[in-house]
Amino acid sequence: MKLHPNNFVANETWIAIRINDSFIYVKDEPYDGHVLMDAGSCYIFGFVFCKTADIYPDEKEVEELFMKTWSLKSEWAKELIIPNNYPPGDIFAQEAKKHNMTIMNVDESDLDLIIGPLKESFEKDFLGSV
Repeated sequence: MKLHPNNFVANETWIAIRINDSFIYVKDEPYDGHVLMDAGSCYIFGFVFCKTADIYPDEKEVEELFMKTWSLKSEWAKELIIPNNYPPGDIFAQEAKKHNMTIMNVDESDLDLIIGPLKESFEKDFLGSV
């Protein structure tokens, strides 16, 4: 089932997702970028980067991202959406559970209407591809 921002109320549901389809190279090392965003408004709260070989972002950085996000509204979302087969999702889920969020796993393709434009813009504007 394709999800759309209209299916959500702002700040009730957040999404954790890998933003890049192509590697991000920093000093010849491949990195992945992971974002935390609002499903209803598509607002990007922030991101963390990790070396592709590490797979998982640093737990402390994810915790800081959640705290930064909380500081914007002084409230936690009710749920966090994480794509199936998204290994870093475990780190995001652990942090979300600390704040009593329900975890919802979906096929990444179900998020296309929400994250598709973001990924396309990132690839074009940040990586210079597409």
